[in-house]
Amino acid sequence: MNREAMAISWFKKNISARLTRGSFTWNVTVLAGGTALGQAISVLASPILTRLYTPDDFGVLAVYSSILGILSVVASWRYELAIPLPERDEEAVNLVALSLGIVVLMSCGVGIGMWFLGNQIVQWVNAPTLRSYLWLIPIGVLMVGSYQVFNYWAVRQQAFEAIAKTRFNQGLAATLAQIVGGFLQDGPMGLIVGQIVGQCAGLVTLARLVRSVGKAKLETIGWENLKRMAHRYRKFPCLSNFSGLINSAGLQIPTILLAALYGAQVAGWFALAQRVLGTPMSLVGQAIAHVYMGTGSRLVYKDVKALRSLFLKTAARLVLIGSIPLGILAIAGPGLFTRVFGSNWENAGRYVQILCMASLAQFVIVPLSQTVNILERQDWQLKWDIFRLLLVSLSIVLTSVAGGTHWQAILSYNVSLVITYGIMFLLNLMLLNQVTINQGAC
Repeated sequence: MNREAMAISWFKKNISARLTRGSFTWNVTVLAGGTALGQAISVLASPILTRLYTPDDFGVLAVYSSILGILSVVASWRYELAIPLPERDEEAVNLVALSLGIVVLMSCGVGIGMWFLGNQIVQWVNAPTLRSYLWLIPIGVLMVGSYQVFNYWAVRQQAFEAIAKTRFNQGLAATLAQIVGGFLQDGPMGLIVGQIVGQCAGLVTLARLVRSVGKAKLETIGWENLKRMAHRYRKFPCLSNFSGLINSAGLQIPTILLAALYGAQVAGWFALAQRVLGTPMSLVGQAIAHVYMGTGSRLVYKDVKALRSLFLKTAARLVLIGSIPLGILAIAGPGLFTRVFGSNWENAGRYVQILCMASLAQFVIVPLSQTVNILERQDWQLKWDIFRLLLVSLSIVLTSVAGGTHWQAILSYNVSLVITYGIMFLLNLMLLNQVTINQGAC
């Protein structure tokens, strides 16, 4: 058999067979592909957007997105996570109705809060321009919250191709709307409205999947069933709400603090640096996390020593994979950003230089942090999330209180992330060692 025939045979046996429509690998590939294309459009359009909008405009968008990111996590009190769980569709559609009702109530509550506390919020985040756009936050909560609800219904129906299409459409719609908005008027309005347009894209597509369940099942939606579902899955708002808020706050608070303490321009530079560093790295990291989770879930019952070995080998490979692109950015950051994004964005390139080490740590540890889920030690994940939130927040606040510059604040943030992700690595390794010893004793 020649090499070409051997290659074709290997592909059919190892790749093609796994990529049959509906298989786990196919679903992961489709979802990852749709998300990747949507985010790729956003990244590729950045050189256009950075010439249409100023760093201050991006800073206002970053603060808006961070506030929305924290609020949208609890938009439906996490009941949407329970939608795939019931055995009967009648119960699931009542969960959908319950979740959507909570989203509407939360959006109204956020709107009232913005009405009465708007001036105070603007002062806290040190972004006066944001005052004119606070009315868009409850709209964003409504759109994001509704999409999350219908997304989990689509997960229940295993409509992964439909989800992938909406992810692509979101990236495309947001980018086009932001570009058009940039030509029509000055200020961050186009960026914010474009993001909302992107969040709306695909909402109707996924909502139609609920209608397909049939009129008879939809007619089971009623007050008594809604109360029963709210009580049956009460652990989601009672437990997941808090952990979700802590995790989201740990990711979003740095942008808010940088804006509050150093101004919207600094937040804008930081946001672009995060977009360039985060998007491609997260896509690769998510794919590796899926593979690690799938393989590790089998090994934990058969051979924990092999799981520990997989953990260490995966860590070494991630370091090698991430070091090359991050090394290039660390060397060429400012000059590269000036050429690609324009002269206003040189400081974002310098931020990238500072944040490369933290980005590498994040790239390596986030996929490996699935170990706590594999070992069912989510309690440690929550403790770590709280620690990260406190350390990251203090690193920026204390730097400002001590009179440090925004450069020093970014450096402090970088160091705090390296410390927290280093602790997460050691924590996962410690848990693996404990399980290995216990399994050996048995």
